[in-house]
Amino acid sequence: MPFLGTIVNCLTIAGGSLLGIFLSKLFSKSHRLASIPDAAMKAISLFVIAIGVKGSMASGKSIVILLSLVIGTVIGTAINIDSLLERFGSFMERKFVKTKPQLTSDTELNEIKNRKSISKGFVSTTLTCCVGALSIMGALNSGLTGGENQELLFTKSVLDFITALVFSSSFGGIGALLSIIPVFIYQGAIELGASALSGLLLGCINEISATGSIIVVALGLNMTGATKIKIANMLPAVFLPILLCLFM
Repeated sequence: MPFLGTIVNCLTIAGGSLLGIFLSKLFSKSHRLASIPDAAMKAISLFVIAIGVKGSMASGKSIVILLSLVIGTVIGTAINIDSLLERFGSFMERKFVKTKPQLTSDTELNEIKNRKSISKGFVSTTLTCCVGALSIMGALNSGLTGGENQELLFTKSVLDFITALVFSSSFGGIGALLSIIPVFIYQGAIELGASALSGLLLGCINEISATGSIIVVALGLNMTGATKIKIANMLPAVFLPILLCLFM
């Protein structure tokens, strides 16, 4: 069934986000439990790096991957995709977070902090769930097989459930929950494109996977706090192998 994997994926993100809202209240009541979300995220980040390293070995066309990363990052930086995502997150905050009148200075600071957390939760969950081999290859496999192969997306759904739970409990459930919108659009578009361009994509799937996997490594490093790479600005690189493989 087409889009089944993506639908299941969105449902698991929603479930993880809602569970995270409940657990955040539990974590806040205990200093010892409050460190659990951060500890779990560090574990997830290491797993994400491992997936990225493994997937980056998928292709032998190193020049295609290198050019895709460089050109794609230049394009993404020129467009400033990272800023666009931040703005969208802020826009959604204004819709869901109501400012209380006559706030005291301390309350106002807490309100601002809460808004930033929602934005961070939205952007972090969106990037984690959208970028990478599982997202791209899962949607590609589904599109290329007419919806028969959903294994990768089902595997990704389990990981995204944990990711949404942790981000929701850390930054706020609304931000994590809203990420199902870009996830559905992103994976759905890839699946539709793969179905329409199946003949063309068969020759560059490994290069697309390897490029996306390197971006996953960068994402994992960001999650550990080791780097502050603007991952969203690298997203165009994932699609450039489709063009470059025609000439290399």
